[in-house]
Amino acid sequence: MRLVDLYREMLHVTDEALVDELVRISEFRALKAGEQLIGQGELPSHVYFLLEGVLRGFIIDINGKDLTDCIIFRFGEPAMPDNDVTRPASITVEALTDCELVCVPIDQVQRLLHTYPSAMEIYLGLILAAAAVHRELKIAIYQYTAMQRYQWFLSAYPGLIDRVSHKYIASLLNMTPVTLSKIRRAIKESGR
Repeated sequence: MRLVDLYREMLHVTDEALVDELVRISEFRALKAGEQLIGQGELPSHVYFLLEGVLRGFIIDINGKDLTDCIIFRFGEPAMPDNDVTRPASITVEALTDCELVCVPIDQVQRLLHTYPSAMEIYLGLILAAAAVHRELKIAIYQYTAMQRYQWFLSAYPGLIDRVSHKYIASLLNMTPVTLSKIRRAIKESGR
């Protein structure tokens, strides 16, 4: 897919001058499974958009436990640790599978935000979409039973259950891998 078409489809950019600028300053980056895109505490150098693969954001808690904060798997999703790209990353973002991303240098993003009003609209739309995803996850974690969380996951993350390790899915859903396994077994035995 050409970058021009990518930005039109991925970000719904309609301003042709902005599309031309994005194409000119964009780069591609490949990650192998297990590689980090950005580490917690690092200052991002680029804004990344996922083209292919699966990434996860995670933190390490005070006890050294790895907690999955988000899973990024949809074409065009921003693969960023935070909404504010000028601050150090609050989470680590790593590849769960081989990934391909398109990236734009942060300084160029800031220039585009000041130059093109439509760029700011796109940025705000991305922030609102990310907030909605995190809000849905928090509602699922705090208001649903473990079974309901798993069913919500299957609906919200279609096809992902067979693409990544279940320990990351369990972590995202705030349950142990054993609990997730029991839920999956119960569903299979009941024929649902």
